[in-house]
Amino acid sequence: MLRVFREKKRLLSIFLWLVIAAFIGTIFLVWGMGGKTKQANFAIKVNDYEVSFAEYQKEYENFSNTLKSLLGGNLPDNLDINKQVIDGIVEKYLLIDEANKKGVFVSDIEVLHEIQKIPSFQTNGKFDGKRYMEVLKLNRMTPSQFERSIRTELIVNKMKALIENSVFVNEDEIKNEYNYRNTVAKISYIKISSEKFKNKVKYTDSELKDYFEKNKENYRVPEKIKVKYIMFDPEQFNKTFKATEEEIEKYYLQHPDEFQQKEEIAAKHILIRVKDWKNKNEVESAKKKISDILAKIKKGEKFEDLAKKYSEDPSAKNGGDLGYFTKGQMIKEFEDATFKLKKGEISDVVKTPVGFHIIKVYDYKPEKKLTLDEAKEQIIEKLKTLKKNAAFNEYVFNTYRDILKASNITAYALENKNIKVYETGYFSIFDNVPPIGNNIDLKNKLFRLDTAEITNIVDIQGVKYIFELEDRKDSYIPEFNTIKDEVTKDFIDDKAVELARQESENFLKKYKTINEIADKEKYSVTTTPYFKRTEPIPDLGINTDLSKDIFTNKGKLLSTPYEMGDNVYIISVIDVKTPDYNKITKEEKDEIKNYILNIKQNEALSSYIDKLRNQAKIEINPAIITK
Repeated sequence: MLRVFREKKRLLSIFLWLVIAAFIGTIFLVWGMGGKTKQANFAIKVNDYEVSFAEYQKEYENFSNTLKSLLGGNLPDNLDINKQVIDGIVEKYLLIDEANKKGVFVSDIEVLHEIQKIPSFQTNGKFDGKRYMEVLKLNRMTPSQFERSIRTELIVNKMKALIENSVFVNEDEIKNEYNYRNTVAKISYIKISSEKFKNKVKYTDSELKDYFEKNKENYRVPEKIKVKYIMFDPEQFNKTFKATEEEIEKYYLQHPDEFQQKEEIAAKHILIRVKDWKNKNEVESAKKKISDILAKIKKGEKFEDLAKKYSEDPSAKNGGDLGYFTKGQMIKEFEDATFKLKKGEISDVVKTPVGFHIIKVYDYKPEKKLTLDEAKEQIIEKLKTLKKNAAFNEYVFNTYRDILKASNITAYALENKNIKVYETGYFSIFDNVPPIGNNIDLKNKLFRLDTAEITNIVDIQGVKYIFELEDRKDSYIPEFNTIKDEVTKDFIDDKAVELARQESENFLKKYKTINEIADKEKYSVTTTPYFKRTEPIPDLGINTDLSKDIFTNKGKLLSTPYEMGDNVYIISVIDVKTPDYNKITKEEKDEIKNYILNIKQNEALSSYIDKLRNQAKIEINPAIITK
């Protein structure tokens, strides 16, 4: 069972909704209604709990806003937000109902502690009651309303924790997962290329037409569109702007943090890398090498010359110079050692996760606040940029407004001959066309436009665009005669692979070992290095079925050939080696334990709520189902 969940989790991890799920808890793909209601005064009812339209709408808006912030303002067309919001609300009230039945409660102290942890209510890291009231007032909430929502959230989290804490991971499960991940195999294979069978393929027009009819969707020409657009490049917006003394001083006073110069240090270093800290010989060799270099420095040899000669860092060519940096920019161990040094000092050997270092500090700048005079040029450039950006955005918006008044780009260009209008050729959703490129969201928007309709203002890498759909060509399947050559090629390719497979099957029936096949039929055998089941098969790539068969058939010639691309492979499993579980590290063990625990907890929670859902009476107002 665990293996099923592992594979499911690995597959689903590539989808967006798992990212979303982290924000709202478990989301269910199937939900029941337990009877629709007509003219109900609630949006959702879960047993005796009625969810108002206002609460539903708030949840919908919060969820949508969260998604937009995650996805840069664009929401996928195939994402059913409404359904996921309903699922989330139903789940919440199922857990609240169950908590009440089981006597799970949250105390006032717990609510208070949770509120005090919220940064929005803090001043200088401490809870501020006055700020708390001000923030709630700005959000049009009373303390009792907010505290009730916090209590509800804590109750739901407590119930989830109770369910999740009911599962545990035993030693056998950890061992099985460790073995699954680290078992390695070695195979030999014969590649039978379909290429040599192509000249043996015979066909008639009738067979080609029949092949075309069975595979005609493969030849469908996708829908194509052509768009025209206007481009607004800020680099070509040549207006110049000035900053007055009053504006400079005002900016300086309003943005003090920008002129607080952080503590900076300039250093050079010599690095001897350690790739594998478990390899004692490598570690001792690196330690001896860095110690010998330090001895040379102490004897008076020039640091920079030794860095160029021995350092294994890209900075070696510059004598180990790393330039200026502030705290938080380097590896902690390196940073701690560097900031302890004074200007001109050289460190002893410093160990970091990448290896051993010797550090030399050659300059230091303490933290300070720039004066107005020191910051003046910086402020002038900032104000010029801000003014230019504001003017540019206003120009783009005004042009867009005028285009809307004219109805589209075509009409606007007739009245404004000086405007430059660009045009693409016809392209499909799969084509990469400048300036759209591979922007799938933008392509989807363009393909949804009606002819002569325009988009809103679109930003592509800082350049603004307005697009208009000029023309559309519908998708269609070409007549057989117009693509006969393409169909013929595909028919031959497919039949050649089929013939290669037939030959491979005959070999497997006729011979007992891969070497016997190679000797008798004059094929070469290739042997791979050891590989894990979680890795691509060397030279062959990824094939889930083949990988499964390899790791369950040690020392055997696999009974069926495998098609991969245009080739067919005969596989013999030379060896399968299981790792020594006694060599598992604490870090590996903890990671595997947490991995399995996470899977089991998710499944326990999912199963528990499914059970509650099946026993509950859930009513969904039709008005929100059709939202």
